[in-house]
Amino acid sequence: MTGRSTALARWLPILGWLPTYDRSWLRPDLVAGLTVWALLVPEAMAYADLAGMPPETGLYAALGAIVAYAIFGTSRQLFVGPSSTVAILSLSTVGAVATTDNVVDLTIALALLVGVLSIMAGLFRLGFISVFMSKPVLTGFMFGLGLTVAVGQLPKLFGVEGGSGNFFQQLWAVVEELPDADLRTSAIGVGSLVILLVGRRIFGHGVPMALIVVFVSILLSNLLDWSDLGVHVVGEIPASLPSLTVPDVELGDIRDLLPGALAIVLIGFAESYGAAQNYARKHGDDIDASQELIALGASNVGAGLLGGFTVDGSLSRTAAADDAGAKSQMAMLICGAITFVTILAFTPLFEALPEAVLGAVVISAIWGTFNVTEMRRVWRANRLDFAAAAIALLGVIMIDLLEGLLIAVLMSFVLVIYRASRPSMPKLEQIPGGPYVDADRWRTEPTPGVVIVRFDAPLIFAGAEALEKRIDELLDEVSTDEAAGPLRAVVLDLESVSDIDTDGADTLRSIHDGLQERDVSFLIARLNRPGRQALARAGVFDRIGEAHFFLSVRTAVNSITGEQLDAAERMIQRYQLED
Repeated sequence: MTGRSTALARWLPILGWLPTYDRSWLRPDLVAGLTVWALLVPEAMAYADLAGMPPETGLYAALGAIVAYAIFGTSRQLFVGPSSTVAILSLSTVGAVATTDNVVDLTIALALLVGVLSIMAGLFRLGFISVFMSKPVLTGFMFGLGLTVAVGQLPKLFGVEGGSGNFFQQLWAVVEELPDADLRTSAIGVGSLVILLVGRRIFGHGVPMALIVVFVSILLSNLLDWSDLGVHVVGEIPASLPSLTVPDVELGDIRDLLPGALAIVLIGFAESYGAAQNYARKHGDDIDASQELIALGASNVGAGLLGGFTVDGSLSRTAAADDAGAKSQMAMLICGAITFVTILAFTPLFEALPEAVLGAVVISAIWGTFNVTEMRRVWRANRLDFAAAAIALLGVIMIDLLEGLLIAVLMSFVLVIYRASRPSMPKLEQIPGGPYVDADRWRTEPTPGVVIVRFDAPLIFAGAEALEKRIDELLDEVSTDEAAGPLRAVVLDLESVSDIDTDGADTLRSIHDGLQERDVSFLIARLNRPGRQALARAGVFDRIGEAHFFLSVRTAVNSITGEQLDAAERMIQRYQLED
């Protein structure tokens, strides 16, 4: 491959894998494509309803997303398409802006806006946004989102009117209306849900339970005339190709959609990249986070241009493809081709599909978000993480999705700052004849007149004040310990420091100046080159003095005690001077 084609393949990965495609992979890719199609068709139509769109637009969105990702994506397994998460986020975003006449246009515009924002983020190499939410917080958010989606499907499941508001308000509305529930609809909906859940537990992804339930219910609906008996069905679905769609929206509409679009970019990328990364590790592949942003953006643009709604990576469909033996993105193109044929010829078959079955398909598809096992694991591992996850969950079900998402993101940042403000700062002492270690965990001997402390975190604004307080505490201990003798030096071990900001540099300056007034030396050990450069730029390196920086704790201590350096220490010291 020439240099030009290699550079082009970086932006269009299909140019890298398609010319070298191994034909022996065609059979497993065909099986995987068919398997995902069997899951995709009923789910895409169900998620279209979640997004407030006609059922056929779910297939349009799937077609545009799958083909676009196959062209631009770097994962061989990830399937992008309609999902419950971004579908309900789309409805929440559009619902706050739309009137009854422009829901479809605004939904399409939102997909295009999400696509453009994702592509821009990828071009600016902003792939790191995938870590904006910690895994526990994301688990809590997704749990709350699943509850919100499920309660929104209960009216279809039981054939009742339902209500609006938060999770509890909607649930109470359904409970109040249950005595008036349509028994036939309830039997169809609840029975379908039980079959889907039990079938998945027994057969896993090996059997397309959703497609089987959908087609059996369509057959029974036609044979028994369910629609004439009061069972709500999907109704007319056009069997025609989607056309390129440009939504009729104004600039003010785009401005109103922007906050929700940013939220969908964040959540959609976190879900998609997490799934892609999981299977890349499994198969020893490399994926590019920023290129994945571009691919996700292209998928949303493709979905929007065909008249669909927002899309992201699906963990369930990706898992199904991998279980079926998918080898490459060819499985996506095959799935896209079969979806194209479905749109062209088979959509009228779904007109007799009961809406209760669609509701059951949605609840079954999002069942995995009720991750009680993971919440229990977080509870056992770290109570602070569990509290953050619980707050994210409650924010979604008690307030709203977008507000809950904002709470989730803020909780992630609060956790980072909280932990950075409470770094580990052990006092170090020497094991007789050995290294300097945490004095609280080992049998050690103090070095008379010398206090040694290690800072185990980035030295930034959040934890800088804590370091100064810790050194003051240790100095107070020494001043009250008559056996310690007069204090001659404080040695600060910065081996674990990966970053120093302005506040951190100023803290070191303050510590140095305070110790100098007490005629106590301030020595810094094991600071890496970027840290020394940061202190030099802040004017702190020269203030402390180069002679006060050492490449090991031992050489720093020996410079105070006057003990003779052994050969290894002399070599370290010489390297220090040369460096």
